[in-house]
Amino acid sequence: TNQRIALIAIYYLQRIHLSIMIINRLATRAVSTAFRQRAAVQSTAGFHSTTTADAKVAVLGAAGGIGQPLSLLCKLSPEVDELSCYDIVGTPGVAADLSHIP
Repeated sequence: TNQRIALIAIYYLQRIHLSIMIINRLATRAVSTAFRQRAAVQSTAGFHSTTTADAKVAVLGAAGGIGQPLSLLCKLSPEVDELSCYDIVGTPGVAADLSHIP
């Protein structure tokens, strides 16, 4: 019975991992689409391509399995000027990870 429990656990862990990968991919696409739309609005409004507006991003649930990699991706993005991370848990791990990135 322990082998059966282990196989069931592995099955569900694989499904969870796949779901997290899909959600990360969708979140990355959503952020990229938002930046492209903002750039399109700026270009149609008569702004020069060299001017950049301040992009403020807030990640809710930043200590979770999806929020942490999303926060790291946003921190690495040159298009994000200000990043705010929020979570009800209050773990210092995300802040420590982000503090290492210039």
